[in-house]
Amino acid sequence: MAQGAIGLIETRGLVGAIEAADAAAKAGLVDLLAFEQVGGGLVSVRFSGDVAAVQVAVEAGVQAAQRIGEVICHNVMPAPHADLLSTLSPPSQPSKAEPGSRASSPSTELELERLEDVPVTRLRQLVRQLPDSQLKGRQVSRANKGELIAELKRSNENQGRES
Repeated sequence: MAQGAIGLIETRGLVGAIEAADAAAKAGLVDLLAFEQVGGGLVSVRFSGDVAAVQVAVEAGVQAAQRIGEVICHNVMPAPHADLLSTLSPPSQPSKAEPGSRASSPSTELELERLEDVPVTRLRQLVRQLPDSQLKGRQVSRANKGELIAELKRSNENQGRES
């Protein structure tokens, strides 16, 4: 992606986020980055592109989502920092539709030895994606870096035993 902008729209409910993404994609030449279930019924949609295109897309997406649901917030970040771009990029995940394929642990996206270098917010995202996480809800939000890394390693060890 060239130096551009990131657009974000957060809605209450998935349907509003899908409507926002559809309208945004139709309104401007933008790339849809990801949908993310934030929690508490909130869903965030992110996309990138040229600053003007992202501004038009966000405006169109917000208007469309407001017609059918509640928009919590929206933002356009022109020329975001490179570290932020890597954090907002969608993680590569195996297709859940393939029969017989086993979903890998989100912690396998990162080398376990390098987890100390990962920001706490990213570690929390990874723990929330674990199907067998012992930390739930606010426990994840309140956990420190050491607790999050320990949970990722525990989950990785359990998946290694199941294979």
